Amino acid sequence: VEWKTLGEVCVHLRTGLNPRRNFKLNTEDASNYYVTVRELGGTELLYSEKTDLINDDALQLINNRSKLKVNDILFSGTGTIGKTAFISKEPTNWNIKEGVYALTLNTHYVLPMFVLRYLQTQSTIDWIDRMAAGGTVRSITMKNLEQLPIPIPPLRVQARIVEILDKFTQLEAELEARNKQYDFYRNRLLDFALRDDLAGQVEWKTLGEICEK
Repeated sequence: VEWKTLGEVCVHLRTGLNPRRNFKLNTEDASNYYVTVRELGGTELLYSEKTDLINDDALQLINNRSKLKVNDILFSGTGTIGKTAFISKEPTNWNIKEGVYALTLNTHYVLPMFVLRYLQTQSTIDWIDRMAAGGTVRSITMKNLEQLPIPIPPLRVQARIVEILDKFTQLEAELEARNKQYDFYRNRLLDFALRDDLAGQVEWKTLGEICEK
């Protein structure tokens, strides 16, 4: 394993744009998503009713600075530092705020998904915490982020690591879905009061009446 800094394997590191005097959020003609730390979901972007919207002019204005590309990594450098997402398809209807960094990586050395997974490790989180500055709202500058040490195994090893971690991610998602399914059926089956077919057969007692002294 060879070690390099993030700056050595990142060919372009930049950020988005905040409204200030540049544009306004949630105007009547706004139909594009304005991505903040709140929308960074690990690998995907997670939009909600709280996601702000921007119009086409603002979208173009931000993109003049961010220049987002497919296979870029998004990384929150301010506020809740260290949240990530991956750009898997052309970003046509969204862009990022200032403080969300976009990283274009040199694929001769690294696979973008390998770097994204490394950014999520506890050792990276600890390193970033030591490098961050500020009081209530902490941040890490792009210059400091570029100093992050990162191990560079061969590309085939990187691909294997990503493959294994993706399987664990899928398993975690499946377990979460199963738990939700269990919770639903547990509540449905045991909530006799709401079941019309059993309502007339249900006798109610207090917990004290069925609990041995």
